[in-house]
Amino acid sequence: MRVRRPTLALAGLALLSAAAVTGTGEAAQGAAGPPPAAVHTVLGPGVLDGPGGIARGADGTLFVADTGHCRVLVVPTRSGVLDGLHVRAGHASTLAGGSCTGSGALGRPSAVAVDGQGDVFIAEATAQRVQEVRAGSRTVVTVAGTGTAGFNGDGPNATARELDEPTGVAVNTAGDVFIADTANCRVRVVPAETTTLFGQNVRAGGLFTVAGTGVCGSSGQGGPLGTAQLWNPVAVTLDTAGDLLVADSGDQSVLLAPSGGSGTFYGSVVGAGDIGVVVGGAGGYGPYVVDGLPANGPTAELNDPRGLSLGPTGALFVTDGFMHVIRVVPATNETLLGRALRSGDLYTVAGALPVASTAGTNDGTKWVGTQMGTPVGVVVTPTGALYYSDAAQSTVRVIPAAAGPS
Repeated sequence: MRVRRPTLALAGLALLSAAAVTGTGEAAQGAAGPPPAAVHTVLGPGVLDGPGGIARGADGTLFVADTGHCRVLVVPTRSGVLDGLHVRAGHASTLAGGSCTGSGALGRPSAVAVDGQGDVFIAEATAQRVQEVRAGSRTVVTVAGTGTAGFNGDGPNATARELDEPTGVAVNTAGDVFIADTANCRVRVVPAETTTLFGQNVRAGGLFTVAGTGVCGSSGQGGPLGTAQLWNPVAVTLDTAGDLLVADSGDQSVLLAPSGGSGTFYGSVVGAGDIGVVVGGAGGYGPYVVDGLPANGPTAELNDPRGLSLGPTGALFVTDGFMHVIRVVPATNETLLGRALRSGDLYTVAGALPVASTAGTNDGTKWVGTQMGTPVGVVVTPTGALYYSDAAQSTVRVIPAAAGPS
């Protein structure tokens, strides 16, 4: 992993040009539809096969883990040469991969991340590694993992350290690469510099555990980072303060580890040196009850958290694949996608919302904003537009910030 230049602020993110967005909005079932053409298809099933995570660069360029096709696609905002590749604005091109076997193949990429200088990081869950496409070229180098599933400890030389189903990847402004090492039930980091991260002394270019004990379960969920268990973490992200957020699919929850002192995050108190549940925490599968209740507790049900993203005001967006929905927890009282929301409460921002009959049984589904299959990746732009990938529908779609509720 190379020494990093100072990263760029991401405040300059822009929406894809109109030429990049095609398709029409879908009418909701059992409810009034969204405004005409409020939801747009960016890439469809003719291009994608079961897409995973998505990411956006500082200029608005969209990156997609096209999982079934074993490649990473790029959709630029302007025509030209990107990393040695001739691209057209609004058109998808293959940045890396394109074959599931042979030399140069990607192992069904599940997530992508991009840093401020344009380096793209790819989590390959089936190839047991994380790779990097360096900005300015199409050179692909391994950042972490040996290609063999397992765990052979933390330490120097990340490419000599084993991973087991690395499903999620994120990079912070310092260039540290965080990995959801799913089957090892850990979150690990490849530091850009020798430093201390989340209480751990880490060395540049090594691979180190920052959360999880390696024992998969929920008996120690929450509490001190050194003893708290994770259960199949699948996605990671970091906020502007450097706090770490983890989608823990086995526990149907999202956890947060503060980078500094203790505080209240999305309505939940988390101590310094701890990791705590900020969304979900009910401890089992069950129907979502209603919007506007606290994000952490028995009424804050998640069933299949897949992807995480932070909005420009710090709002936390979570895709729930099993429930066909994207949920949000605002960090402050605000209006998002046409709805007035309270800080620390959980809301359906798009997708399915169960509709209960007077007898208390589920008698249908209300579609908020649009109908979804299995939402996975999610990105929210500084203007509030919401991009998401849908593995079941093999699409990437965008809901503009101006779209109102159904």
